[in-house]
Amino acid sequence: MAAGVVGAITPWNFPFEVAIIKLAYALATGNTVVLKPAPDTPLNATLLGRLIAERTDIPAGVVNIVTSSDHLRGEQLTLSPLVDMISFTGSTAVGQGIMERGSRTMKRLFLELGGKSATVVLDDADLLAASFMGLAVCTHAGQGCAIPTRMLLPKSHYDEGVNALIDMMKNVPYGDPQRPDVLQGPQISAKQRDRVMGYIQRGQEEGAKLVLGGGIPTGPEFDNGFFVEPTLFVDVDNSMTIAQEEIFGPVLVVTPYEDEDDAVRIANDSRYGLGGGVMAGSFERAKAVADRLRTGMVSINGGAPYGADLPFGGFKYSGVGRQNGDAGFAQYLELKSYAWPAS
Repeated sequence: MAAGVVGAITPWNFPFEVAIIKLAYALATGNTVVLKPAPDTPLNATLLGRLIAERTDIPAGVVNIVTSSDHLRGEQLTLSPLVDMISFTGSTAVGQGIMERGSRTMKRLFLELGGKSATVVLDDADLLAASFMGLAVCTHAGQGCAIPTRMLLPKSHYDEGVNALIDMMKNVPYGDPQRPDVLQGPQISAKQRDRVMGYIQRGQEEGAKLVLGGGIPTGPEFDNGFFVEPTLFVDVDNSMTIAQEEIFGPVLVVTPYEDEDDAVRIANDSRYGLGGGVMAGSFERAKAVADRLRTGMVSINGGAPYGADLPFGGFKYSGVGRQNGDAGFAQYLELKSYAWPAS
């Protein structure tokens, strides 16, 4: 049966996609929804509310849109005994608070949180193809929870791999994201840009080698937006802050490893476990390493582990539960058992 009233709290980085997925799964399973969009991106949710009110036969009160710049509105949903479930996508810190406060009313929770995904490049992998995986940090300006922001290169091909990454990333077109030739746009806000720049400074202070980018670009094409240059750090020890914390910007960190066991150890040495990738000369070898990674999703040789029928979510501090697929429907349902005497 339906869980009941769902409080859906969505992030600013993929505002429409996350909102429409939460609404679709919650409504399809018979729930009512209170949707609270992020303060930075409220318009997509209000437009959805208007479309529902004016163009559908969904009864009034089934979908409710609550916009506010006050983050306490989300906390009210979490604390209210009238809300049966919270479906949240956002940062791990906020998710931890929701889990703590939701426990007061024993709410059902779905939490899709942060990540620090690693791409493991094995010694027989195509380094050019692997460098394409490195460009992922530039898509959406790095503002995605499952974007692979760490790359692990074998010491036997380390210099070659680093050079391939430099050649690839230095040619990334960035600027106005509405231009068809642009791969990387701006950060969402000045606050987010400054946060990314703070991590870049921290990486240099801790001894990581900055080989590309690391600054704020200048010029008239960058006046309208909060841009950060595509940034590449190499010789990064996995204990460094930039290897452990979610930067949410166009920053790739590269770490050398000795052998497969060492690569798996480094990849799993993270509090997060959302995504990851393995690049190898054969599917069989890549799959064997992927099986050892403690993450909810793994890309094998460039595959994209995301789709409407594929469960999306992570281990450890990356969240609780799964979005999409049959598992996504199950998030919004309660099991109920019946028994009656045999006639």
